[in-house]
Parts: sequence; C-alpha cells; structure tokens
Amino acid sequence: MTDAGPGEQTIDPTSFDDVFSNPRVADGMKGISPTSHEAAAALWRVPFASGHLSPRIRELVLFAMHASATALNADAIKRQVTRIQAAGGALSDIVDVLITIVSLANHALYDAVPVLDEEWAAAGNEDSNDLSADLAFETAKRRFIEIRGFWNSANDPIARYMPDYFSALTGVSTESWQRGSLTVKERELVCIGIDCTVTHSYPPGLRRHIRAAIREGATREQIFEVFQLAALMGLEGYILSAEALFGNM
Repeated sequence: MTDAGPGEQTIDPTSFDDVFSNPRVADGMKGISPTSHEAAAALWRVPFASGHLSPRIRELVLFAMHASATALNADAIKRQVTRIQAAGGALSDIVDVLITIVSLANHALYDAVPVLDEEWAAAGNEDSNDLSADLAFETAKRRFIEIRGFWNSANDPIARYMPDYFSALTGVSTESWQRGSLTVKERELVCIGIDCTVTHSYPPGLRRHIRAAIREGATREQIFEVFQLAALMGLEGYILSAEALFGNM
C-alpha cells in the first residue's frame, strides 16, 4: 500500500447500512425491526451530514475513539482504516493518530501514583531525597513544556518518581506533535474526541484540548460535531450484534 489514500470517496459516510460488512446484515436487522433500524440510521447520519468537519478528519476522530486503550474495538478499527482511506486520508495520518493516543493510558496513573505515595507514607516509609531524581524530573518537565507548551501538575509525582518512564512517555506523547502529518488543529480535535468518549471521559484534558483547538481556529460547530461522533459509539453494540446475527449468513 502507498502512503496516500485512494483519494476517491467510495463509501457514503452518511449511510448507516454501509457500516456493515454486507447488505444482508442491514437487511436482517430491518427484517426484525425496521423502525429501530431507521432510528439508529438517523442518529448515524447527523454528524456526517452537518459538514463542519472534513470527511477525512471525521473518520480519523472515529478511528481514534475505537483504537484508544479504553475501547480497542478491533472490528471498528478495521472498518475505520478502510473509511479513512476512502475519505482521502493517508497511512501517515493513521499512524499520527495511533501515536497521539498512546499516552491516554497514562491518565490512570494520575490516581494510581498518589495512592502508592499515601500508602507508602502510611506504612512509615520516607521519601527518597535523591537529588539526581529531582534533576531528571526538572529535565523531563522542561522538555515536555518546550514541545507541548503546557504542564499538567498531575504529572509531577509520575515524573519525579519514575523519571525514566516519564522521559520515554514524553517522547511518545510529543512525537506526532513534532513530526506528525495532521495539523495541530486536527490533532487537538482528535484529542477532544478521546477525552469526551463514554469509555474515557477526562474533563481536565478535554478543557485543555478545547482551549487549544479554539486557539488553532476550531469553531464551536466543529467541536460539537466531534461530540456527536463520540456519541455514535453508542451504536457499536447494535453494529457488532448485527454482524454476529447476520454477518456469516
């Protein structure tokens, strides 16, 4: 495969029936309850018909949601790879998104590290006064700020206690921001999508990325459209079950 996508939209993004592996799946669900299927289809159409985001970025945002550590929907990932390329997206765009969302898993450590800190102290242990660890912390913090332009204080204990880990995390969480194929605005929209999903609602990150997206020129309508795409994850149970019922017939 080449880096560039096909450049020709061969999938109707507004069509809910096109989401399924073959027409029999949609027909089977219509046969059970045509009104329920149409209700699901109507919800699917809304964000794709509004036109505030480009077809390419819509598919990349959906891809990010399904490929995130809190979702990992293999069927949807495969579907989105096809849809991204049909919408003119490049393989480099896909890799950009994949690297951008790696650090999502670090959010869990914002709660885990302080718990260890409290229990360590409760057991009568003292903190290390290792000055080299302090130096490594300041180095990692400075590097992150230079590249990303902000600092999340929730990273303080992570960077201080695990400087080697945080240095590597900084490397992966800044890679796409330095060398990725998406624009900064597009990547901020991807991050908004990640932080507003039902599987990973993270208001502090959401606020930072909304602020940055607005600074990069994102409109309110574009951000609302990302929110609507996030809500489409509610249809995945319907989609996966439909495939289980009729996909192999």
